[in-house]
Amino acid sequence: MRPFSLHKTSFDVYAFAILIIFTSLIVVWTNVYNRPLGALYANVYIETEQVESLSLSVDQEVTFFQEDYPVLLGDITLEIMSRRVRIKEEVSPLHYCSLQGWIDQPGLPIVCAPNQFLVVIEA
Repeated sequence: MRPFSLHKTSFDVYAFAILIIFTSLIVVWTNVYNRPLGALYANVYIETEQVESLSLSVDQEVTFFQEDYPVLLGDITLEIMSRRVRIKEEVSPLHYCSLQGWIDQPGLPIVCAPNQFLVVIEA
């Protein structure tokens, strides 16, 4: 009994190469060129309640004070720059909130569980 073997022709190789290129172009197009063109906002939630909606088109720093929100462990400073947002300074045991860094994708959150603080970019 002969083992099974594939006989590829030059047409098979070209068709496969074109398929790979086409698939790569679709992936690049959906990830790069299909971003929302409308205004983006950083919505801030404390204890599941939205307390602020900040435009990402304006560079700014906003501080949320513990005296205004007693659930916070300390003051939290949020920084918006170049259509990105991050937690610049905060008080928490291991500083995971500020270690998450910059986000710029809609739907991607910054979660600060010890402070019950959440930032989500939404269109």
